[in-house]
Amino acid sequence: MPSRGEIGQSMVAALKKKKILTIGELCSIAERTPLTVWRILKPIGYYTSFNQNAGYYTLAETPRFDTDGLWFYRDVGFSFHGSLTRTLVALTERSPMGMTPNELSALLHVRVQNQLFHLFAQQKLGRFPWGKGHAYVSPSEEVQREQIRRRRATEVSPVPTESPLSDSETIAILAELVRSPRSSARGIAAVLSARGVAVTRQKVLEVIDRYELPKKGASRRWRS
Repeated sequence: MPSRGEIGQSMVAALKKKKILTIGELCSIAERTPLTVWRILKPIGYYTSFNQNAGYYTLAETPRFDTDGLWFYRDVGFSFHGSLTRTLVALTERSPMGMTPNELSALLHVRVQNQLFHLFAQQKLGRFPWGKGHAYVSPSEEVQREQIRRRRATEVSPVPTESPLSDSETIAILAELVRSPRSSARGIAAVLSARGVAVTRQKVLEVIDRYELPKKGASRRWRS
């Protein structure tokens, strides 16, 4: 019978090769129950996915997290912050002007309306009316006052004509297109705007057209 150390080595080798595995696949490799697998992986270090019902595992050394603390492998997302709820709190608190459900959904590629409502009910996030819904902010009154001020400033700032696309905006848009190739132009604009890079959907489309980026059959998605 293989020792716990040998089982751990087998799981690590498989995770390094495949990058991500389900708990079922890990149990099959180890020929052990989920509880034993978790106990073996804990000292090694691992992350579980924040989507796909937390059903995927990866070694702690594998993700290359972006500036938001996110890493995607195909459609499976992992967060430096941990679970989906912890990620929502972290992203909202660090955002200069809070985050709307649509902005967070575009960033995480998963619907988050229900989770945000529960976080607000648990007083882990604040919120205020915005548009036809709400924007979520830090529970700290001092931080949320500044977040609300900054978001409201974007609503009243006069924009008579759209400014030319700058180099910094182009770089930010290209980076987000690489990071989230399945997001719509509108979603990418929303994510960047929430980070303080106030670009429009039209500017995102301008970058896509300028660099003749491959659509991979998803022209409708880009145009949405």
